[in-house]
Amino acid sequence: MAKHNNPRRSLNLTNRSVLTRTCLLLFFTLLFPIPLHAVGDVQGVSPSLSPGQWAHYALSGNEAEGVVDALFTVQRVDGANVTFSDLDTFSDRHTTTDTVIVSVSTGPTVPSSGEYFVISPQKQVGDSVYPGDPVHYPNLPIQDIAARPYVSASRQIAHVHAQNSSQVATTTTTTFEDFYWDDSTGIFTEIVKSLNGVVVLHVVMSSTSLWQPDLPPDPLLIPTAVVSLFSAVVIGVLLVGRYRKKAK
Repeated sequence: MAKHNNPRRSLNLTNRSVLTRTCLLLFFTLLFPIPLHAVGDVQGVSPSLSPGQWAHYALSGNEAEGVVDALFTVQRVDGANVTFSDLDTFSDRHTTTDTVIVSVSTGPTVPSSGEYFVISPQKQVGDSVYPGDPVHYPNLPIQDIAARPYVSASRQIAHVHAQNSSQVATTTTTTFEDFYWDDSTGIFTEIVKSLNGVVVLHVVMSSTSLWQPDLPPDPLLIPTAVVSLFSAVVIGVLLVGRYRKKAK
């Protein structure tokens, strides 16, 4: 006789299987909850800076407008927004203080300001500098990430090379700008702006609280290694000589 399947039994088994999977999913969700900030991390719009962190920058060039040093200090981190205080010191020693707010999602308050002082960390080549504003920054993707020295430390640095052209009457002016950001913190490390082959603005990080300088190599490390290797060779020669004597 042919064996007939019971539809009700199959349905019950299916419902029981779905219920079991649902219960397991809920169990693992409760056991390993996904932190809310992980969503922001996936979208690349989470700052990696904390209030009190600071960085000094040395400035030169005509467009520095007399500023020779700038101290950026993180005042507040609110969602994707980072608020800096900017203490500028001029060549005649007078100072001015300003407040700058940059969103790592949408960029500076005025998109054309060039104040790209921070981006979200851990960018990949091809990622948009500010993914939340596809209107002003589609032509500013991260172009390369490489090790560069800043403040006596080798850092992984994200880089963008930008080009701006403007025309007055029949004269076209082209400005080239290079922006560099520390990959793990997102803070800017250098800005180079050139016009007609001449650097008109150079801003480079000179000191910071964000990382420690790399430790120099131990001067005794190489001599110690040489002595250890020499000792090992001598011991090996003695052991081989003793073995050969015994063999005879």
